Amino acid sequence: MEIAGIVLSAAQTLFAVLQCSEVKQVCSILGCKSQLNDLSGTVVRIKAALEDAEAKQELSKQDRLFIEELKDAVYDADDLFDEFVTLAEQEKLTKGIKVRVLALFGKYGTAYNMAQGVKMIKKKLDAIASDTRFNFNIDSKPIRNRRLETCSYVYEADIIGREPDLEKIVCVLLDPIVQQNVSFLPIVGMGGLGKTALAQLVFNDARVKNAFPLMLWACVADENQKLLDVQGVLGRILASANEGHTKNEGCTMDGLQSQLREQLAGKKYLLVLDDVWTENSEQWRILIQFLMGGQRGSWIVVTTRSKKTAGIMGDSPRHDLQGLSKDNSWCLFKRVAFGSQHANPPEDLVKLGQDIVVRCANVPLAIRVVGSLLYDQEKHKWLSVQKLGLAKVEGSQDGIIPILKLSYYQLESPLKCCFGYCAIFPKDQRISKMTLIQLWMAQGYIQLDDRHLNMEDVSEEFFSILLQRCFFQDVVKDKYGGIRSFKIHDLMHDLAQEVAGKEICIANTINGDVDKKIRHLSDFNIGSSSLSFTKTQIRSYLSFARYYDYAMDVSCVAALLANWKYLRALDLNFLQIKSFPGSIGKLIHLRYLCLSNNHELEVLPGPITKLHNLQILNLDGCLSLKELPKDLCKLVKLRVLDLKGCNNLSYMPRGMGKLTCLHTLNKFVVGNTRSNKELFSGLEDLKALTNLKGYLEIDIHFMDTGVNVGNKNGDREGDCLGNKEHLKDVYFYFSRTEGKGREEYDEAVMGELQPHPNLEKFMVNYYRGVRMPRWPIEDNLATFLPNLVHMELMYCPNLQYSGHLRLPLLKILAVGNCPNLLAILQCPGLEVLYLRGFNKRLEIIRRIKSKEFGEATPGGIPASSSFSHDIGLKVTVDNVAWLNSLRMDSFLGLGTLIIRWDKEVESLGEAREAFRRCSSSLISLKIENCFKLKSVVFGGLEHLTALETLKIKNCSNLSLSEEVEREDGMPWQPFHHPLRSLKLDCVSDDLPNWIQYLTSLQTLKIGLCPGLESLPKWMSKLTSLKKLELMYWPHCPREGYQQSTGDDLAHIQHIPEIKIRRHY
Repeated sequence: MEIAGIVLSAAQTLFAVLQCSEVKQVCSILGCKSQLNDLSGTVVRIKAALEDAEAKQELSKQDRLFIEELKDAVYDADDLFDEFVTLAEQEKLTKGIKVRVLALFGKYGTAYNMAQGVKMIKKKLDAIASDTRFNFNIDSKPIRNRRLETCSYVYEADIIGREPDLEKIVCVLLDPIVQQNVSFLPIVGMGGLGKTALAQLVFNDARVKNAFPLMLWACVADENQKLLDVQGVLGRILASANEGHTKNEGCTMDGLQSQLREQLAGKKYLLVLDDVWTENSEQWRILIQFLMGGQRGSWIVVTTRSKKTAGIMGDSPRHDLQGLSKDNSWCLFKRVAFGSQHANPPEDLVKLGQDIVVRCANVPLAIRVVGSLLYDQEKHKWLSVQKLGLAKVEGSQDGIIPILKLSYYQLESPLKCCFGYCAIFPKDQRISKMTLIQLWMAQGYIQLDDRHLNMEDVSEEFFSILLQRCFFQDVVKDKYGGIRSFKIHDLMHDLAQEVAGKEICIANTINGDVDKKIRHLSDFNIGSSSLSFTKTQIRSYLSFARYYDYAMDVSCVAALLANWKYLRALDLNFLQIKSFPGSIGKLIHLRYLCLSNNHELEVLPGPITKLHNLQILNLDGCLSLKELPKDLCKLVKLRVLDLKGCNNLSYMPRGMGKLTCLHTLNKFVVGNTRSNKELFSGLEDLKALTNLKGYLEIDIHFMDTGVNVGNKNGDREGDCLGNKEHLKDVYFYFSRTEGKGREEYDEAVMGELQPHPNLEKFMVNYYRGVRMPRWPIEDNLATFLPNLVHMELMYCPNLQYSGHLRLPLLKILAVGNCPNLLAILQCPGLEVLYLRGFNKRLEIIRRIKSKEFGEATPGGIPASSSFSHDIGLKVTVDNVAWLNSLRMDSFLGLGTLIIRWDKEVESLGEAREAFRRCSSSLISLKIENCFKLKSVVFGGLEHLTALETLKIKNCSNLSLSEEVEREDGMPWQPFHHPLRSLKLDCVSDDLPNWIQYLTSLQTLKIGLCPGLESLPKWMSKLTSLKKLELMYWPHCPREGYQQSTGDDLAHIQHIPEIKIRRHY
């Protein structure tokens, strides 16, 4: 029974609290020690009964109501004793304990009332425990969790048995005799059959991609069938058309439909609307009227669980998706349940597995869930699953839930709470793994055990188990391979909602007061919500506002804080909050506080430092925040302090070193102090934070006070960072302020900040020192920072170094405006190199194995340098003349060349030799921001026989129409065959005649064509052209494009995709 697991976890947490010394001390003083002892015994009995109820799994409705009563009582007890622990810890009970406790509780209620609270809770729990209904005995054990190095999740991308479905749909979409401009194809089936996966197969099929120039995907997910968010759907389609760039925030409905119709006009497109629920034909009609401007043969594929939804699309062909075949179902199960042994699985498990697969009714999701559950389990566990009597999935969505529950039932109680809490997020939302873990900790679901040193490790293991068991999917990883975000399958979300019951609710389903049963609340429409902030026992309130769609005024915030005093988690991001009430200090249960992206918030109220239990404080994106509360050091349980984007912070409050629980601190400010002593006290605070991990930006402000910044203790170790073995990235950002003693100041501070050898990314910006004192760079950087993969030295004009730098693991190197840096850099694994600014002393960089070479200058790399021969090498330069100075083998394998910001080049003839050397490898050439450039032909471009893409942008003196042509009218004769894409930023008059000879051209884009009177008739010769874009063509016969029999556009009718605008 799912509710029993949640209550059991709460009871386990309560029992742990009752054993705290602080609770025992307080109860002794308040005269209720005996009641506390009795209460502990009662909770033990309750735990035992709940374990039986949890194992039984199926309880009567009466039993469910009974456990609901118990849950409320346990939560009340947890709230009361959490106050005991908090208030006692705040006062640091020592001498005079009795007087101080009585005085302390006098602030919140008399000692008598507190004692009575303990007695009342004991009485309530005793009554429940002695009730004759409280008996759930059953002999059943959960399946054990085993941590695996590999699991079925690795194979989730393998879609089995859908080839026939794919071929049928592709055949329909490519039907040449279709008459309608836009047709519809619904894919219908119950949840979990793989409708989305099939649509993805179709969408990525090569035949489909070749047939449809414009491919669009939008997830609708409108499970609220009464209201289809037409504006939201249009926005998602438009974002897909713009290749994910969402420039339509805040756009009106009229603006959205206008932009979208312009995107679709005259184009043959394929649009997938995934997960459509609406059965309202009028709402559907309103949506599709904006999608009807496509070229003949356009299709809209819709995935839905409802045949009625498919019916409102008219007489469109419908693809009814069925379950997998028996053979394919068994093939999928073998792969998931047996892993690498699926070719020859044990005979006894095969028979059991075949029976279990039949019970899964050929539903892919159910097969994956059960298969992952049984992976690497012993035979008696398979028998246990078989005996539980898996309900067959026949035709309804509800039939899958029992199968999904089977996996849920096998979780330990805390894991059940963790999964159930996921119902607070909307369907189909990408969820931050770190945010979810932090919310788990805030609710008390994560408790330390003998195997773990901190809650983060426990949380990581919990997440890993849920991921392995297929509760989570579609993970996105960061550059280190860690999981950044994930999604929850719709059916799994349904399961989370069911197991959470009334505990979790979305605010837009509430009118007025919040039901007393609700403990966790999320709000998506704060501006239009009718939610009333009356007194309740809410433990979580999460705002999912984005991009300032809504605002919460200070009166609403004050009402929330005054009445929801039991909050453990509060998220008020993107709500345009300018000031925050001091009453926040009364939320003594609060563990998680997110105020991110409130750009106008300048200060935090002082009482926030009374939040003794606060573990996470997220201020990411609070751009105007000027200072942190001076008593921040009182938040001794703080584990995360997120200050990303808080660039107006000028100093850190004293005593930060007391926050020894901090694991995440991404910004620390040094400087802006009045004395040398204060400066190094701040560094001592940083040194004390030994548990920091991940990324840390250190902002160093120049202390222009004229004081001596020498070390106050003489010869120091300089190990403020050397004790932080878990830091991966460190960014030193010095202020741009100049003044007397700036060099000495920077060196003194930098001398204290030698990083740990585990560092992987090291960045320094605006450093004015000549050297980095006490850093062992002179000896061997490979020994000093052996794990370094990314290094940036930018705008360090005085920095001097002479010698070899051996960096065997370095992949990314950026050196900019460091004219005095003299070095020989040995980087055999280098993949990305950026050099900016003239540096005559950086003599050589050899053994470069580079995929991207950025903005080099003649002094940056001498002629003796060369690159590796990797195909796909990408080079960016800001000096064309420099190219000719390189050795021949420098250009072997050069695939992409970008020439930008060359202030002197007038003709590409300066690069003739370079183009000759890379003639057979260069595929893409981009020229931009070269304002003196007049000519691009006769400069070696005729040698680029492999060139497929040419882009010229923002070269104001270049006149393409005046280029001298050769006998055949084509100056780039070798281009007759290879060039596929040509993009010109501006054509002042007629299109250059040489374009007509680019017979392989597939894409032609002109950014500005103000003087173009008409399109030349030779456009009809470009028979391979598939896409034409002409922006800002004032003389255009018509906006967009429609088929015409006249002379104006008749010669481009053969082009499938055309975009023409009069305005830019």
